[in-house]
Amino acid sequence: MAMRSKPGASNKGEVLTDVMIAEIREIFSLFDKDADGFVQRSDLGTIVRGLNLNPSETEVLEMMQDVDPENRGSFNQNALCSLIARRPKEEQTLEDIVEALRLVAEDVGVDKLQTKMQIVTFKDQITKLGKEKGEQLLGPQVDEIINDCKLDHDGDILIEDFAKYLLSK
Repeated sequence: MAMRSKPGASNKGEVLTDVMIAEIREIFSLFDKDADGFVQRSDLGTIVRGLNLNPSETEVLEMMQDVDPENRGSFNQNALCSLIARRPKEEQTLEDIVEALRLVAEDVGVDKLQTKMQIVTFKDQITKLGKEKGEQLLGPQVDEIINDCKLDHDGDILIEDFAKYLLSK
């Protein structure tokens, strides 16, 4: 499989496969409504998420500044390729996510080896972490997540089940 890197790249992470370049071109063309080679910067979050990256709203704002440093309101495909190359997708394992969730539980006094967390605690922690990361997760949104992925087990959330749900997304 061929790999391409940006000429003069200083970051070793700036390498894209031909498949990834094709995916970037495809999604870019979907948003390039008038086929002028530019996309509105307001579409960047949707585009990046369409490429299976999951940035927070704060990270999207930083990315917007990266692809459109002169605040013209749009960016081209090369800027998007460069951005994606510098922000490689992080692969997370089930164990990584379980550990992170246990750390969240531990912050409120739950045993580190605990396999479940009370839903009330989970909602409070997720909402708090969201605010810290620049995401506005409201109580009803967290309730929807819990209901949609059937996480409520007699008032508790099974940490490993929630981790599996996150990996499936």
